[in-house]
Amino acid sequence: MMTILSTSSAQAPDPLRLEFAEGRVVCLIKTDDKEVPDIVGVVLPIAMRCVLEEIGAPPEPATLTIRLEKPPRFYKRSKALRPVEALAVQDGDKIRLHPGSDPLKLAFRLGHELSHWLVYKQHPARPPLWLDEGLANRMGSAAAEAAARPLSQTIERPAPGNIAKHLEPLDTLLTRTTYPRKPLEVAAFYWQAETLVDALRDKLGRDAFREYLGLLSAPEPPPWDAPLRETWYFNDADFQWLSERILNAP
Repeated sequence: MMTILSTSSAQAPDPLRLEFAEGRVVCLIKTDDKEVPDIVGVVLPIAMRCVLEEIGAPPEPATLTIRLEKPPRFYKRSKALRPVEALAVQDGDKIRLHPGSDPLKLAFRLGHELSHWLVYKQHPARPPLWLDEGLANRMGSAAAEAAARPLSQTIERPAPGNIAKHLEPLDTLLTRTTYPRKPLEVAAFYWQAETLVDALRDKLGRDAFREYLGLLSAPEPPPWDAPLRETWYFNDADFQWLSERILNAP
């Protein structure tokens, strides 16, 4: 259930307050404009519900501030040539957001960044990079699909083209602690991370995957495969399938 309340401020427009998870999660949407764009008020609840259903609410009440910003100068210059896309960056308990004009792209960006935020609130030590980003992309996709249903639209997300040469072996993906720099390498990393998370989540189910996420997000986590072998009885064939799966980009 979502409630919309008003707050007061003598120096700035009142933020829009949204509550989720029976009030355990509060979103304050701040803008320098007179009103929050309708697209944000419609899409944010959809994205938040998707991510909460999958990851769960924080253990303690939490407040997230979403600051609406203007697009960067580059996008201002190019606006006449193409629509301005949604942009979002999560940092602690804040998300800086330019919503753009496409509700499905906004849903993906919000789902992605809300995933990072909820994981951060539940697991401050943070999971490995592949798990954090793979889950965030999965949540972005789920949010976009949920936003598409009322519009009678469908989502198609084919693998990025020309990434085959940039796909990494499983061991390399698992030990990566920094982001790639070249565009095709970045695309390959996100595709592989999401593919691996999808495979694990589909095999484990939601509750077991939450448990696995918690184990790998501990300050001193076990090797990524240890819980899979010891608790969920993965065997060598399972790991071979995962290894091959992330190298088979269409």
